[in-house]
Amino acid sequence: MIELKDGAQVHTRPILPEDEPILVDLFRRLSPETIYQRFHAPLSQLSPGMAHHLASVDASKRMALIAESGSSVIGVARYEATEDPAVVELALVVLDEWQDRGLGRVLLREIIAAAEQRGIHHFRADVLAENRRMLQLITTEGDIYDRKIEAGAVTLFFRPRQASKHHLG
Repeated sequence: MIELKDGAQVHTRPILPEDEPILVDLFRRLSPETIYQRFHAPLSQLSPGMAHHLASVDASKRMALIAESGSSVIGVARYEATEDPAVVELALVVLDEWQDRGLGRVLLREIIAAAEQRGIHHFRADVLAENRRMLQLITTEGDIYDRKIEAGAVTLFFRPRQASKHHLG
């Protein structure tokens, strides 16, 4: 169990293939702005094929963690292999009413820790330039060693900071 800065209790767990319907339900509860910031497109639904892809991981090249409060899924963090075998791409999504409560930081730290346990120490995140919260989160949790800006998106390449290896308590 992890306590957020407002005292809320959440826990994280690895995603399971049978979580496909949970991902579809989480998607339905996201605002259009949050969907756009996560997927960089205005999607109206999470297709069954996309839910299947997102719920199917192998823990080495693809890993995802679900954050839950009680029986409700409130966020997901994941990494995916990139064309560079030493770098994985990170992505987070947090249900709107759980944003600004520290959950994104918890998810980022947890997915980085899971990757590091598998020998992965270099990360990439593609973030819309307007998504200031995510850019701030990554720059405070990671040591940025390269950045690229293209078509309204910022690609950050980073290593985790030592301080980010400690869980919120």
